[in-house]
Amino acid sequence: MPASGSGTWSRDSPESPFDRVIPVEDVLEALDLSRAQPGSGFLEALRARFNARVPFENASKIVRDRDVAIFDEKPRPPDHFWSEHLARGTGGTCFERVAAFDALLSALGFRTRKLLGKVERDDDHAALLVSTASGDTLVDVGFPLPANVPLRSGRIETALTDMDVTETPRGLRIVFSGGIPEGPGELEVFLDEVSEERFRGSWRETFRPGSRFLRALTLRTDAGHRAISFAQGALRIDDRHSRLILPLTDERAARLSDVFGVDADILREALAIAGDPPPAQAESLLTAYLETERDARSAYAAIATPEGYRRLLEGVADVVEEEKTPSGFRFELAAPGSEGAPQSRLSEEVVAEEGALRLSILRRAGSREARSSYRAVRRGGRTWLLRETALPALREDLLRNDALRGRFAGTLAVDLLAWARKISEPLR
Repeated sequence: MPASGSGTWSRDSPESPFDRVIPVEDVLEALDLSRAQPGSGFLEALRARFNARVPFENASKIVRDRDVAIFDEKPRPPDHFWSEHLARGTGGTCFERVAAFDALLSALGFRTRKLLGKVERDDDHAALLVSTASGDTLVDVGFPLPANVPLRSGRIETALTDMDVTETPRGLRIVFSGGIPEGPGELEVFLDEVSEERFRGSWRETFRPGSRFLRALTLRTDAGHRAISFAQGALRIDDRHSRLILPLTDERAARLSDVFGVDADILREALAIAGDPPPAQAESLLTAYLETERDARSAYAAIATPEGYRRLLEGVADVVEEEKTPSGFRFELAAPGSEGAPQSRLSEEVVAEEGALRLSILRRAGSREARSSYRAVRRGGRTWLLRETALPALREDLLRNDALRGRFAGTLAVDLLAWARKISEPLR
């Protein structure tokens, strides 16, 4: 196989900028790792720390696309990638992350080979094949995957999601399950040897006008148990069972710099080039997810009527008054077994949105209001129950307070379990 990083930059260039030495010791210090023998344990530590500390971001790509006029020179060599990361906290997108990680692994004594793959179309993705004493391993920091993948069929369980791996005529197909059903549901990695010319050609294609990672600012880091990302004006914090959306209404570059460690000036430039639209919603939204074997429409129908919703509330609240409305119904609720004194009641106005398979709920308790919803969706051939609640403030404290965010999500999860239990019972 060709040596990692081999090939020529251009016909007139005797030495490729992709062959330049990277600052290995400085990189290891930034990753908070010590040099070790090139084995599977060190490889796992490198991948995990790289995904946690080197952001998946396209701000540097958007700015480089503007600043580098020659199309063939737009891909950023690994020494530039690492120097800019150390100086300005930048990272990169799929191909440049793979090239930079490949350069690091090669400098540390690993045997590597670049691969291509498919997320939406052939050769729009890149990964690495890494050889250790334990065998060949797929290492994908371009997506990125939450674990290294042995070259065989099977299931890999991680804190964020599970990966079902199957062998294909071209390589490995990886289907995500068990985590929240947002984003791409699968990808394929091809195991055939790839020339440097073909790899860089596919990389250069990502700089075509209108390409995905030139249209809007995107950032992401993966800390193992959760992923933090930014897109469309909002931060997203994902764990295995929930997603928190925090809209950023002002000073986005400075606030994103605080979260992801990327230089604020680069973020401002990228936003100025690609656009900085406002978030789709002005309030924070927390969503919990639960997979079910029932189809989405019947799951929704089970709670979309006054009778069905009353069954959902059994043991949680007593319905003391009921009223039909033009778009649904309204319940007056009291604590189970209480006398239901008016001053202790709360009301829920429920809007049934059959087209969206969603119940939107406005709860009033005195002068306080809270909005939430139940929703059934179909993703990747599976049905998911969603329980969503709008938070009364931006709640950026939940960005760092995993325990508090988990307690809020746990409350929603209890509602989902009640819904799942009700749809599994025979109708009365």
